Amino acid sequence: MSEPGFTVYREGPIAEIVLCRPQAANSLTEDFWTRFPEAIRELDQAGTVRAAIIRGEGANFSSGIDVELLERFLGGDDDVEPGRFRASLRLMLLRMHEVMSAMEQARFPIIAAIHGACIGGALDLVCACDLRLAATGAYFSIQEIQMGMVADLGVLQRLSALIPPGIVRELAMTGRRMPAEEAHRFGFANAMATDADGTVAAARALADDIASKSPLAIWGTKEILNDFDRRRIEDGLRYTAAWNTGMFMPEDVQRSVAAARKRAKASYRDLLDVDYPAIPRQRTTVKE
Repeated sequence: MSEPGFTVYREGPIAEIVLCRPQAANSLTEDFWTRFPEAIRELDQAGTVRAAIIRGEGANFSSGIDVELLERFLGGDDDVEPGRFRASLRLMLLRMHEVMSAMEQARFPIIAAIHGACIGGALDLVCACDLRLAATGAYFSIQEIQMGMVADLGVLQRLSALIPPGIVRELAMTGRRMPAEEAHRFGFANAMATDADGTVAAARALADDIASKSPLAIWGTKEILNDFDRRRIEDGLRYTAAWNTGMFMPEDVQRSVAAARKRAKASYRDLLDVDYPAIPRQRTTVKE
């Protein structure tokens, strides 16, 4: 079956989900966020899938959320009644969370075979996978900070359970690229291969191994492992959705997008540089 931005293949008990927009670095469109969880649930309901692999066509795994989807919300506060704009934003975030939730709720393990760029929303996607294999040259980035945004699809919560928290803070606050070798050293990538084909081959071998085990035992193992962090992640996602709904910064995102297009560095106003003089500023003894 074929879905917007991805294709699903079946070979016996193994499903393979291929991100298939290589001309756009497999960016994730609005249709993807709607149809992907439906596809995962269909595979789960079949009851015959024992493992799944996610990979990308072309030079990259995925560049994350499609820019056109982001730009839809850049002028929202000016063009739409603020309450309704923010309600729409919250509903969109909650719907996007369903992608990761569906992957975690599936009774079969999901393996990510990653090459090239895996940034922004794509990193959220692979953080929700059960296992990750990376090719030499692959890299990971919490790209949202480069766009003037708070990462809000679960990477801050899930990545903190997978690599040292101090590294997560560095990645989240700088947006730097974490190369596959570093990801492997921290245990985020379970194994490495020399290229994309090798990564997919290793993922298929791993999927075959898992598929040979009791599907009931695999489901139970996944369920118990996920239960350990589920409540913490769900609480974090609700808080992040509430934060970004109330604090979404169209101006900062616009400046980020404009700078990225010019390959320049964005500049932002200070935190309290606002047109409301009633907001008090704390006195400070620090000399500038």
